[in-house]
Amino acid sequence: MSHFKCEHARNRKFFKDRIISKNLWPPRPPDLTPAYFFLWGLLKGKVYKNTLRTIEQLKDAIREEIHAVNVDTLGKVFQNLEKRIQVCLDMKGDQFQHRL
Repeated sequence: MSHFKCEHARNRKFFKDRIISKNLWPPRPPDLTPAYFFLWGLLKGKVYKNTLRTIEQLKDAIREEIHAVNVDTLGKVFQNLEKRIQVCLDMKGDQFQHRL
């Protein structure tokens, strides 16, 4: 059973009919969340190129790199998100990573 299906079954058991998006949307699908499919990879590559010795240095480096992301890049990320959403819809919410 996939991670999403296990998570969905657990949520249904716990929340019953109280979930607003019940049966419509996975809780935090990584392939449809820009922070997962774009931002974390970008940040890891840039932030860890330097040796960081403290949590504060890490936080500062992350903030600096987030502020360095330009509008054109964000536009491309959201164009890619639109494509990912369409592929997800075409696959009726089933596995779609292989179609990207």
